[in-house]
Amino acid sequence: MTFGDTIVAPTTPYGHSSVAIIRISGSDAAKLLSKLSGGRNFSNRRATLSSLKDLDGNLIDRCLVTVFLGPGSYTGEDVVEIYSHGNPSIVEAFVNTICDLGGRLAEPGEFTRRSFLNGKIDLVQAEAVAALVRSKSIEASRSQQKVLGGSLSKILAALQSNLSALLSRIEHQLDISEEAISLSEKKSLSNLLVKIMSTVNHLKSTFSLGRLLNRGATVVIVGETNVGKSTLLNCLAGLDRAIVSHIPGTTRDSIEVELLLGGVPVLFIDTAGLRATQDVIEEEGVRRTYRHIKGADLIVSLTDNPDKKHFTQTGKSIISVLNKKDLRKKKINDKSIIHISAKTNTGIEALKNRIVAELGINKISTEDTYLSTNRQYRAIDSCGSALSRAKTFFDSNVLDVELLSFEIRASLDAIDTLLGKTSPDDILNRVFATMCVGK
Repeated sequence: MTFGDTIVAPTTPYGHSSVAIIRISGSDAAKLLSKLSGGRNFSNRRATLSSLKDLDGNLIDRCLVTVFLGPGSYTGEDVVEIYSHGNPSIVEAFVNTICDLGGRLAEPGEFTRRSFLNGKIDLVQAEAVAALVRSKSIEASRSQQKVLGGSLSKILAALQSNLSALLSRIEHQLDISEEAISLSEKKSLSNLLVKIMSTVNHLKSTFSLGRLLNRGATVVIVGETNVGKSTLLNCLAGLDRAIVSHIPGTTRDSIEVELLLGGVPVLFIDTAGLRATQDVIEEEGVRRTYRHIKGADLIVSLTDNPDKKHFTQTGKSIISVLNKKDLRKKKINDKSIIHISAKTNTGIEALKNRIVAELGINKISTEDTYLSTNRQYRAIDSCGSALSRAKTFFDSNVLDVELLSFEIRASLDAIDTLLGKTSPDDILNRVFATMCVGK
């Protein structure tokens, strides 16, 4: 990847549409546009209708063009956006012509990477761009819009400022004072450290909900054969996704349906019935069932007989569900079990509400700011660990200022890494490689 040259890429998906957008960014963006338009001048940030031609003077398209002069652009460089008719051949002609004129096809995420390198956004905002594009619900997109707007960056900047202030006071003691630190100063430093740790711990606690909102959850439906697992899946999905039959062992392979619950994408998996079998294919289905159970966030244990035991699995949240309520006249008083009839849709809303509560979806608010990537969590966890080690020094009779300074600096380095100020190239490459070419 080379910076300083001029790049081009379509920012809209491949296919036929009414409008397609081609983006050019770099020092020669305006010069390339001038060649396409026959020397026409364009005003900054004003959409202009223009005929654009290839190197042979043939019309490519008559379209709207907007110029964004740097640094007041998405990338911080001169940017040109061409709004052409959404025919793939037209888009390809524009990209090829711009490359023939000296441009280069952009790599995945290169526009956003240039925005980061030019100081327009930090690394958590760059990650929000990728997450925003992949969002599967309006709630997830709103959450990432907040991060892109700087909500998480502001929290981290305040944290960075407090850590810097703490480190400055500690190193003042290290460099200037020849006497043991006073009790009042020790208490003051300790109080500031506790305040910072509270912020870090709160940020760390947001990761589970942020991950849930942006990546979703997996719910596995398990039980013996013929208890209604496939009927329940169809009922939840609102369509005949799984084959339903009175013949035991009908479901041999796992069937998946993704639904939005409270703005969270939840993947429901209907699995093969748990039983001993001599059928090789059905046996493989049972093995896959246990594999899905291992990776599940939540298990729905389904049975149709009050006398049968529910599935148990250590370390997993389980909802016990008793199906075929429509066939039982006797009422069973057990609040720990949800009674449903997948056939008549009875109790399904209660089951959905319980799933929402068990997964923690009901705790999500788009007004809050969440950590949403493993990289963010690891950085905050590293920061918190360093602060916890620093806190232990205040419990000793003599405060080791030098070691305390080392741990505070380590926590500050973790925040710098999180914002991208000290991130190595391999981390940056992973962040931006997940984006589409037009971003």
